[in-house]
Amino acid sequence: MTVPFLKQNELCHVLSVNDCGIFSDIKQEDERTQYLPGDPRIQLTDPNIGSHLQAEFVTEDLNKMAPHLWLMSTQSSKNISPLTEQIVRGRRLIVTENPGLHLVWIHDRVFLKPLPEYLFSYAFWEYYLVSSHSPIEVLVSQRLLKAMSGFLRSCLYLIQHKSDFLLATGDDLQLIPKSISYAQFVNFMNNCLVEDSSTSARYQFGELRLTRLNFWCKIFLSKSSYHRVEWQYGAHFAQYYGPLLFIFALFSLLTSAMQVSLAAQDMLQSDESWLTFAKVSRGFSVFTIFFVACTAAALLVVLVQMILQGFVFAVAHFISRNQ
Repeated sequence: MTVPFLKQNELCHVLSVNDCGIFSDIKQEDERTQYLPGDPRIQLTDPNIGSHLQAEFVTEDLNKMAPHLWLMSTQSSKNISPLTEQIVRGRRLIVTENPGLHLVWIHDRVFLKPLPEYLFSYAFWEYYLVSSHSPIEVLVSQRLLKAMSGFLRSCLYLIQHKSDFLLATGDDLQLIPKSISYAQFVNFMNNCLVEDSSTSARYQFGELRLTRLNFWCKIFLSKSSYHRVEWQYGAHFAQYYGPLLFIFALFSLLTSAMQVSLAAQDMLQSDESWLTFAKVSRGFSVFTIFFVACTAAALLVVLVQMILQGFVFAVAHFISRNQ
């Protein structure tokens, strides 16, 4: 495993490595100012730096679900729409520091994790993740190297054009440091090569739909949900109002039509003055029952067809990828 870019292409030149370890080139009297560029919370000599980085980048649950993610998304690391395309699809760009939510979307929003400045530093990758002198345990550094390589590559897919870059460096998102110019970023992107074999299992997939994650995690993770969308009881139950009202209206219409049909049958046998009206009422009630049944069946067929199409596509893509 190696650094995913060359030293000559690094965009963060603050860190350096010598025989004594890693240090910041910014001259400061206080040793406490020796921290990772862009993240003052993590000191360069912090003995728990491995744990900090794992919390920032390792996606434990998604890695566990990785063998089954083909059921939830196209099995391609390139299945990532640029920022401008995300907006075209009606999605709001929501910043998150949770690595497990990066590139996860639901309805009208997609979650994105910013790129910290130190990921553009060659010295950071070389010392902490590749070097035999790293203070991080070998197995942990290998996990981090794969997770961070995949994360870095995913962010590069998000920024394909200058319009994407302007969005990424805007005050609302700040996905990448403002100190980086568009020309520098393009050069970095063109020279950053990361293969699927060099990434964690999660980053061999692109965008993931949260509704599917919430469904399948009950089976594969034995959890009630992957991530809760609504935190208020009212908002949580409100999402069921539409389907419940539709079902209630459907059965209410059916039972009303049945009652009319039965009442019309009684009128046909007892009162000849209402014979024509009774026949029309019975005919209309039968038509209503038939129409409602056909509508419900059609909606069910469409739903099953959509599910089968997605499943067949996923299976076909999975087989073609593994041949």
